[in-house]
Amino acid sequence: MFKLRKAISLLMIAGFLFSVIVITGCTRYANEEQLKTLDETKAAALSAEQKVEKLKTEKANLEKELEAKKAELQKVQQEKKTVQQRLEQLEEQK
Repeated sequence: MFKLRKAISLLMIAGFLFSVIVITGCTRYANEEQLKTLDETKAAALSAEQKVEKLKTEKANLEKELEAKKAELQKVQQEKKTVQQRLEQLEEQK
């Protein structure tokens, strides 16, 4: 059973490789359509890489902004705590 599966797998792989060779042809050089497709693909890849870099920069900026907001929140919470303590002290003095 295992040998049968192995034989079928090898035949399928060989068939796939043969079909790839037949489909792609035997030319050594790319035709104009393939070159155009290659250029378009390169342009799309460069555009995607630029977008990724832009988004990474934006993410870093947003993370810095988030950290600043967290620090500001902590400061405000500390001020609130201080004010509440002072109010409690004033109420106790009355």
